[in-house]
Amino acid sequence: MTERARIAIIGGGPTGIGVGRELKDAGIAFDLFEAESDFGGVWNSEGDCGRAYQSLHLISPKFNTQVQDFPMPEDYPAYPNHAQMLRYIRSYARAFGLYDGARFNAPVSRLSREGEKWRLAAGDGFSGVYDLVVIANGLQRVPLYPEPAYPGTFSGESLHMRFYKAPDQIRGRRVLVIGGGNSGCDVAAEAVHHAAKVVHSTRRGYHYQPKFIDGKPTPQWMMELGGKFSSKAETLAYIEEVFRLAGYDGTSYGLPKPDHPLDGAHPVMNSQVLYHIGHGDIVPKGDVERFSDRTVHFRDGSSEEVDIVIYATGYRRDFRFLDRALLQWKSGIPDLFLHSVPRNHDNLLFMGFINAAGGLGDGLKTQGLFVRDYAHAYFGRTPGLKAFLRAKQVDSPDLGQDQFVRSYRHLWEADLWKLLAQMRKYRDLLNEGSRGQRVAAQ
Repeated sequence: MTERARIAIIGGGPTGIGVGRELKDAGIAFDLFEAESDFGGVWNSEGDCGRAYQSLHLISPKFNTQVQDFPMPEDYPAYPNHAQMLRYIRSYARAFGLYDGARFNAPVSRLSREGEKWRLAAGDGFSGVYDLVVIANGLQRVPLYPEPAYPGTFSGESLHMRFYKAPDQIRGRRVLVIGGGNSGCDVAAEAVHHAAKVVHSTRRGYHYQPKFIDGKPTPQWMMELGGKFSSKAETLAYIEEVFRLAGYDGTSYGLPKPDHPLDGAHPVMNSQVLYHIGHGDIVPKGDVERFSDRTVHFRDGSSEEVDIVIYATGYRRDFRFLDRALLQWKSGIPDLFLHSVPRNHDNLLFMGFINAAGGLGDGLKTQGLFVRDYAHAYFGRTPGLKAFLRAKQVDSPDLGQDQFVRSYRHLWEADLWKLLAQMRKYRDLLNEGSRGQRVAAQ
């Protein structure tokens, strides 16, 4: 690597690797900075960035998590576990030569403007100047707790899902899990086999989806419905009825009715949590009102005695290496065109900061190709770049964001198919007037 390399990628998780692969394939030089000793991001269970716990499996199936031109091994199951996912990510990086362009154990400590460029300083002592920087350090960085914090004091143990790794942490104890997303449901279902008691607190009603329908991964079954119905409303109504008949309607178990449509929140893919609620193994509760010693009081007036509280309440993104004042903000998150491009910087990209109900593969490939085409346009100063820079100031592309519930998590949510279509549209714009012209960064 060299200080004269013109592109830096921050983060060696799946998105950083996906961006690196497309740049490398296009002959564009880059340096990739990874804080840990190897690739993997959240799947690197040995690293501080790891978010994997012992029983973790993907909630998106193999068929749409894999990159289509680099399939997962045939012996992988429909829903691979975290160790298999990590092996796949590292094999992807190895197959496309990304280890050669990576700087490991090099957490970025500072990214600052230096003229029209960016100076990047890393924790291993490196400092260099880059024309274009791609930030891909991940969605799940800093544990997010309820705000404001629940009143009172809890005298037992409290930990965030960030620190949950194995059942030994809850064995024989009375457990309260707070949070109704996939991690919260996973750990609540796991806890019934190890804990003395399991209480699960959620703020609202949710749509629960089984992992399999008709012998197929549920997302595959949904996709195969295709155009069988005349409208989206009819399709969603049919899916909900199938889920209800299969036993996945939370109201049948006494849970609140969701205040949003089936596609109005990130899907909860779990085949066990309702089963265990129905068997009395999980005690469902609404939101917490306050703590008192080891007593948890809920808003419905009930209370439970517990020994440990696990907060499955999400994460904040972390750009502490970048002065907050350098970004424009909206609703507490950076104001990014396509969730990717700051409107006030033309040589800074944020990739991988999007939640979508779909597998990793399509999104990873699409974002990598977007960065490739943006780099060609940026370094070539093409007509397409000028058109894109104008568009990012005035366009409001439909990413489906208005259909989602109002929560911090869903500020980053997008409809996958709308997102992919818009990314392709703006890639085409970047390529206008530059077909056949490719300017590699040397």
